[in-house]
Amino acid sequence: MRYIYCLILFLFTTALHAQLMGFGLPEGQEKVEIPFEFRNNFIIVNLVFDDVFPLKFIFDTGSENTILVKKEFTDILNISYDRTFKVMGADFEQELVAYLTRGVRMDLPNLPGPDLDILVLKEDYFKFEQYTGLKIHGILGMDLFKTFTIQIDYQKQKLTLYRVETFKVPSSKFKPIPVKIHRNKPYIIANAKINGDTVSKVKLLLDSGASLSLLLHNNSSEDIKLPEKMIPGKIGNGLGGYIQGFLGRINQLSFDEYHFNSVITNFQEINTEMNNRVNFGRNGILGNEILSRFKVILDIAHSQVFLQPIKKYNKYFKFDKSGITLIASGKKLDEFRVKELVPNSPAAQAGVQVGDIITNINFTPASFYDLRKITRIFQRRTGKRIRLVVNRNGEKKVFRFRLEELI
Repeated sequence: MRYIYCLILFLFTTALHAQLMGFGLPEGQEKVEIPFEFRNNFIIVNLVFDDVFPLKFIFDTGSENTILVKKEFTDILNISYDRTFKVMGADFEQELVAYLTRGVRMDLPNLPGPDLDILVLKEDYFKFEQYTGLKIHGILGMDLFKTFTIQIDYQKQKLTLYRVETFKVPSSKFKPIPVKIHRNKPYIIANAKINGDTVSKVKLLLDSGASLSLLLHNNSSEDIKLPEKMIPGKIGNGLGGYIQGFLGRINQLSFDEYHFNSVITNFQEINTEMNNRVNFGRNGILGNEILSRFKVILDIAHSQVFLQPIKKYNKYFKFDKSGITLIASGKKLDEFRVKELVPNSPAAQAGVQVGDIITNINFTPASFYDLRKITRIFQRRTGKRIRLVVNRNGEKKVFRFRLEELI
């Protein structure tokens, strides 16, 4: 299993911020509720784009800007582009291209949008469909929500947008946690025990655009050490392609009164100069695998974040036990191809190969599942028997193996 996080950096940020405008509540209205789908650890909001296209956007507290990743929609509508921007990819090395387009209307459920300025990627650098099995068309960044205090209820799957001036915490069950705000994005200081009981203080971005639990930039601090048991290779997919690194577990992560044990953690080296200059010198990202264990209130205007934990908020973090990374393809995203294999993993030892198309899992056609359901099958109890039927270059092959702990 791999993760996606939406890491985006714009080189002309100052000029852009002066131009972009966001949503607002009608006069006299104090709040609005926006339903969303929580799928594959992403907050997905349905909206209507420019009065024509029903599209799906990810709500992303880690993105400064709102982005359309499918340029074909603005091309069909003959929407013109005002400026060209260089965009840094998730590796902080590759330069990509985006266009600024003005006066686009985006209507959210219960919240009609004004004419907005958004960015349009020259190409679909994310390729969400392949790695999530979901049709995703864009990213809703924090630039459009500057006038709100935002509550995220992952269980009821709704965003509540409050007018900043009149906002009151809705329940005493919400506890404030210390945060720092940088470019409308919230950061917390957490304690990480990676190996043994040595504690490392880490600055983490609260990122609802990240499907993972925790990512640490292992070269951002001398205190961050790699765990003893890891999987090297491609840890996820972000803007511009694969993210190289390691994947393992740290002993414990804690902040304020909350703690999590044996946390699945992605480790990525980062351009430290760029990280210090643009990303507030962060040490990593806290994603939806952890955030979804709380109700979250982001009061960015007053530099506050409030959390209300759900029951068993610190339950065990599950991970793939097969060694298979799949991508989805086909018109219905119901064709599942092996993209990567962990060396010496159960599937690799059984004979599964990169490029195999899975057609049957435990006597059930693979087309009955989506990508997330297959991922959950591969996270079942250690020792669980798996029978895979694959299509390899037109030839049917059958493999059997048992699931094993990989990290």
